[in-house]
Amino acid sequence: MKVSDLVYEKIQPLFTRDITLVDVEYAKKNDGMHLTIYIEKESGVTVDDCVEVSRLIDEPLEELNPTNDEPYFLDISSYGLDKPLKYDWQYKKYYDKKVTVKLYRKIDDRKEFVAVLKAKDEETVTLAVDDENISINLKDVAYIIPYIEF
Repeated sequence: MKVSDLVYEKIQPLFTRDITLVDVEYAKKNDGMHLTIYIEKESGVTVDDCVEVSRLIDEPLEELNPTNDEPYFLDISSYGLDKPLKYDWQYKKYYDKKVTVKLYRKIDDRKEFVAVLKAKDEETVTLAVDDENISINLKDVAYIIPYIEF
């Protein structure tokens, strides 16, 4: 099992309050291996929230020893607007808002476009594109991220 999966499985039950565990990533960066814990909170993630999560997971991570004593940096971070939507609660948060959609294959000569997220179920996502609602099978979606307007 991958380090990120082991860590997610171990620490996920600890998140019972208003802070949600979104993802765990274990990846090599310029200065070494990083174990990044991505969190989200409805009112926005603060530095204090990151400190709280760090304290919450410190002992369970020590017990788990997911890297078999190999050194790593522990990062606690908000999930960020540039990350793909993964969970139903994230999709619901962006209903009736613009999202960027990237597909694995072209549909109507488009592989990447901006649309308004209307709905999502187990198999499809419904988007408003050019004033028309379309449903796309989730298997055809590479990612959907919040649209950032400047």
